[in-house]
Amino acid sequence: MKPLLARAGTAGDIEGVKSEKMADGTTLRFVQLADPQFGQFARFSGISDEEIERFQRHKLNVKKASKITHFKNEEVRFSRAIAHAIELDPAFVVVCGDMINTPGAANEVAAVKRIAAGLPEAIPIFWTPGNHDVCGDTVRPSDESIAAYRADFGDDYHSFDHGDSTFVVLNSCVLQRPENVPGELDRQMTFVESTLRSARSRGAKHIIVFMHHPLFLDHPEEPDEDLPFAPSPPNQEPGYWTVPRVRRMPLLELFRQYGVEAVFAGHWHRNHYTSDGAMLMISTGAVGYPLGDDPSGYRVVELTDGGVRHTYHTLET
Repeated sequence: MKPLLARAGTAGDIEGVKSEKMADGTTLRFVQLADPQFGQFARFSGISDEEIERFQRHKLNVKKASKITHFKNEEVRFSRAIAHAIELDPAFVVVCGDMINTPGAANEVAAVKRIAAGLPEAIPIFWTPGNHDVCGDTVRPSDESIAAYRADFGDDYHSFDHGDSTFVVLNSCVLQRPENVPGELDRQMTFVESTLRSARSRGAKHIIVFMHHPLFLDHPEEPDEDLPFAPSPPNQEPGYWTVPRVRRMPLLELFRQYGVEAVFAGHWHRNHYTSDGAMLMISTGAVGYPLGDDPSGYRVVELTDGGVRHTYHTLET
């Protein structure tokens, strides 16, 4: 078996892993997770009624709770997600960002990786950078914060092939706020185009993209302002949840040109489904702290002869 994580700018290949077609026409099954965010239950514990009300005015379902300093809530949920993945025996597991809550927190990183290590070797796990993982201030990546992420989780953007499908992992934090790392934005966009071109030239049946921020929540050309159903968190600029239009549209043009079938994201801590023509834009609820009405959960995705099937499953009992 080749290395599980391809280098940035290359396409790795997972060989011999569950590549046979399943009886129902499914050619590949994987599990998508988002926002385990170790430390967020502690962050939202013990806060004042006024702060809770402020979050709730921004449609963030923060609940009153006694102060804690541990990761037990996250450990239980992430452990259940890993256990379900083992039972499902997918081709791989992908985590769409915000593995941790406190940038650079070694104890949070260690807890996530300890539980993820319970996956057998035959089920690789791929990490996608979220704003709490790769931005020192949880908003803007820097050369230093990207280097720290790479030391903890590997390449922040890369691709891998499985059978006749290509999967692309992107650093959406660079797409969202690139002002401190302009070279990273240019390099990533060059990587995207070359990877998609290569996938299409080899006849990839499915091209799937993973990122943390959704590209959009309503429609592809939505402006960079808060939508009525998705206001930004307190003290954040409008458009916090998505990739700004000026960088969204060039990316979407590439996705349209090369036939990306679906984009899977997290970040909003709830489920949300929209599309750009035939391309699905799927935001998945959090493994960790829910901020909407959806419970903590995970998504099972099946690539089939007819397209993409996906279902969300709760982790709460």
